[in-house]
Amino acid sequence: MSRRCRSWWVPRVALLCFAGVAATDSLAVERPSLVNTRILTPFSANGHASTVDGRVFVGNIREDSATTTTTWVAKAFRPEAVTYDTQGKPDLSSAFSYGRITQVRNGENALAFCFTQPAVPYQMVDGLAVYQPYIVDSQMFNGPNVFRRRPADIRVSQPFTAQADVSSFTTGTLETLITVTGATLRGIEPTMTSDGRLLIFQGGPFNDGGIDHLMYSYNPTPCAAFGWSNPRPLSMMYNDTTSGVQRYPLARWGLKSATGELFGDTTSGALLRGAYPWVDHEGRNVTYMGVLYKDGARREAVSLIGADTGWAAHHIDGAINTGRLDIAHLFYSSPMWNFERERPPEQNLPNGTDNKSHYLPVTKSHDVLALFGSNTSDYNEVDVGELRDPFQLLSLPMNELVTRAGTYDLTRTPDYSGYFYTGTLIGTAFTSTGNFVTQPSSGSLWQPHGKGKALILPGGGALSVNVTDATGTVRGVGSAVRGFTVQLAVKPDANIHAGCTTGNPYRYLLHKVGALDLVFEANNTVQMSFVIKGTRVRLGPSLPLPLDEWTHLAYTWDGVTGAFREYINGVPSNRALPVAPGTFRIGTGLLSIGASSVLNTESCPANGEGSFKGAIDEVRFFNHARSARSICMISHGANCLRESIQETPTEGQFGMSQQAFQCNSYSALGSRACSSAMHRVCAQRGAHDALASSTNILETIQQLIGERPPISLLGALAAATPTDVSVACAPIQHESVPVTFEELARLHTLCTDDRAAQTFDCTAAAHRWCNKLGWTTGQIFEVTSRPWVGCFNSGLVVDVTKDQFGPASNSGAFMSTDSKLEVSQWCQARGYGAGVVQELRSGFLVQTHCFQPAVTVPWKINP
Repeated sequence: MSRRCRSWWVPRVALLCFAGVAATDSLAVERPSLVNTRILTPFSANGHASTVDGRVFVGNIREDSATTTTTWVAKAFRPEAVTYDTQGKPDLSSAFSYGRITQVRNGENALAFCFTQPAVPYQMVDGLAVYQPYIVDSQMFNGPNVFRRRPADIRVSQPFTAQADVSSFTTGTLETLITVTGATLRGIEPTMTSDGRLLIFQGGPFNDGGIDHLMYSYNPTPCAAFGWSNPRPLSMMYNDTTSGVQRYPLARWGLKSATGELFGDTTSGALLRGAYPWVDHEGRNVTYMGVLYKDGARREAVSLIGADTGWAAHHIDGAINTGRLDIAHLFYSSPMWNFERERPPEQNLPNGTDNKSHYLPVTKSHDVLALFGSNTSDYNEVDVGELRDPFQLLSLPMNELVTRAGTYDLTRTPDYSGYFYTGTLIGTAFTSTGNFVTQPSSGSLWQPHGKGKALILPGGGALSVNVTDATGTVRGVGSAVRGFTVQLAVKPDANIHAGCTTGNPYRYLLHKVGALDLVFEANNTVQMSFVIKGTRVRLGPSLPLPLDEWTHLAYTWDGVTGAFREYINGVPSNRALPVAPGTFRIGTGLLSIGASSVLNTESCPANGEGSFKGAIDEVRFFNHARSARSICMISHGANCLRESIQETPTEGQFGMSQQAFQCNSYSALGSRACSSAMHRVCAQRGAHDALASSTNILETIQQLIGERPPISLLGALAAATPTDVSVACAPIQHESVPVTFEELARLHTLCTDDRAAQTFDCTAAAHRWCNKLGWTTGQIFEVTSRPWVGCFNSGLVVDVTKDQFGPASNSGAFMSTDSKLEVSQWCQARGYGAGVVQELRSGFLVQTHCFQPAVTVPWKINP
């Protein structure tokens, strides 16, 4: 079958069309989203910890208060034993070994691992993988709840195979953790960053044995027994002046509740209440339990807070919170990125291993936490990447809200956009108690479904959102934009039209006076309308939607060209739509979801203007025209990736500011935002153009469709004016790798976190990283919850004195727009398309890399 094709190139998967023929299924395999799928595992314990490489789990499986004896089990985690069914769902039934137990007799409770050398978590001795971390635990019986450490020796036979098992497990002498003032460190449920310096736990603000608050302590010496800072509430971390503490992303800003209220920054303030914390390896985020369970303990509402939530409490909507008060949730931990399919073998432990046939997470998105629970014996995937979209204006998950005091508020649902446009339920509307409402009746991962909880509308109810903008600067509210996207999932009730025999009983799914509305018509079609330049532009009816089934809807508008697009289950409908260029804003005031701004309680509204009957989930607004792939990626269960890649982008999407809104001026072209924008236009258009001009079609195709390296072309400045920029896309032969700042800091100590991503320090670290992989040149081209590095080979690598480039480079401003252009001009004078600098030697010699781009494409800065 011949069809018109357009490549929409993305960091992890590509489906290719060329010569008018669609690529075969063998060239690209879709992976399901598991964010809504809880998977049982055979690992069960009352609290656990996993090693930094994710290969060994230790859990508490038995306690005897009379003898203060605790039994710990150590099990090998074996990703090599993970299998996948025909839908791509992993089977973890053989992933944990039988293990070995040891008994400790000092009233032990929860535990955490601490590695003094996290880059080398084990040594190979006589064919065994030998782990020798410290185990940090808290005392539970016969005394105060103080933290202790002891050395452990865990030996794994047949390591890194499907037969791996723990052959021995022993522990050493117990020592109490002591603060800088000589006090014992008191609390329960410890968790530690992989560097062994930051300890987070449940405790009290006065280090007196109190609990129910998230606390932290820092030690510049990893895993030490002495020298821990006096514990402080986690919400006070941002005003800790200790340089080591400030290095962690958790300390970047004050922590906020789901409604935007700051948690207390003193010991007497409204502190963050939580239990059973787990901190990720680099100190970006903490998972914790935020609400009291039926037994009176805080074992409900698995939540996340940190850099990837905008430092706001995020009650996770999805599989991990299966239902309100249905099970007690306690300990979770993650192997982080260690089992990703896309990791190059050189990045893995052990070095050289390939995750291609055994990988976690399965969900194919930028940043997904693979979380293992021990008390719940489950595995869950949590997508943190979708929380970070800078164009997100409204994001309503439709689950219950968790208050700053740590209680459920069933009358509201949070907004995770960062603007805190909290939704209020009115009339008969309510939030579902469990996730069963959002699942398809077939149970298929590939049938469209909602996510987690949903808004239930029996009729006569709605969700009301008060959109505010006191400054008039919120893009898309008080400030006009030249692109917009509406996205949601809907499930009409099977009897939505029961008894409606006359009139036109249409009902509202969305309604914002003077801005937009989405109507569910009497014939089961939907019709979207936007008010552009004062005129209501109606898009006409869609195809009929099925009743009692989930459908994902999305509408995009490109204000530059005026083009509208409609997507049903992530797939463009391709029907003719009006054209209306201009600007748009929704304005302040009430937005109604499930009804009009005036609630109509009629069961059968003969004159229309009725309230919807059914369920609505995941309502999201974006203040630009989203790509087809972005829409597909959050249309859960929709089999849409092929169509999203073939979708032809509209021209307005390819202005720099439409890819990263901070990339809006000539001076910004040297910024991290513009680095991201250049990558996005190269990834989306550069690969297609490069293929069209390729002299070696077969080799180019193989490069484009491979699992690794994925196509994610970075971009470099080739030329620029105050209004336009020419982007040189990296060569097709390249490798794009997600790394961590922890890994980059081992190559350059000043490349510590995303604040340093657009510095010469991180440029040097990226260069050295790519050298390890066999490439000459490297650049950080994107930062999500970690940096992404693009590697390629340059045609000319030479040291140049910085005064040869121009005044900006001679002054040392190598990351500025002017310097980057000077470098490219120097390379262009020598017959290359563009160039980048990599290292500074002796203060004046600049290692310069000149290359021939796959393609050089001009774009508007602000279309």
